[in-house]
Parts: sequence; structure tokens; C-alpha cells
Amino acid sequence: MAGGGIAGAIQSLKQNRALLKKRKLRSPGDVYGQEGKTKLDLKESTEQDMKRIRKKIKGYKREELRLTLISVAATLTILYFLYVWAFP
Repeated sequence: MAGGGIAGAIQSLKQNRALLKKRKLRSPGDVYGQEGKTKLDLKESTEQDMKRIRKKIKGYKREELRLTLISVAATLTILYFLYVWAFP
């Protein structure tokens, strides 16, 4: 019974070794990365893009503040009515 499980494990190890043997390293840079490169290549944003992004963020913050105030007001109102009706 155990022979089938062990055979499967051995087969899996053989396949994994075969995959590792196919790799070929061309240079030390493939292993260690490029040593001299320290800057990321990111897209440069224009001033118009930055203004548009700031405007969106302000809109999101305004909407979040509005929802927070509405939920606090609703919670306080519900608690007040529960207090008034529960303890007359």
C-alpha cells in the first residue's frame, strides 16, 4: 500500500530535478541582479496629472467624511430614541 505513495514522491523529485537542470545562468548578474542599478524606472507625472489626482483624493476624502458624519448622526439619533423609550 505504501509503495504507491513513495513511488509518486520519487517521481515528483525526479521531475523537479529535471526542471532545475534546464536552467542555465548566463552571467553572475542573473543570480545577484544588477549591482549598479539603484533607481526604479517609473513614469514621470505631469503637473496636470498631479492636479487631477489631488482633486480625486479630495473628493474621496469629502465623501468619506460625509458618510462618517451621517453614520454618527444616525447612531446618536437611534441611541437617543432607545434611551427615551426604554427609560421613560
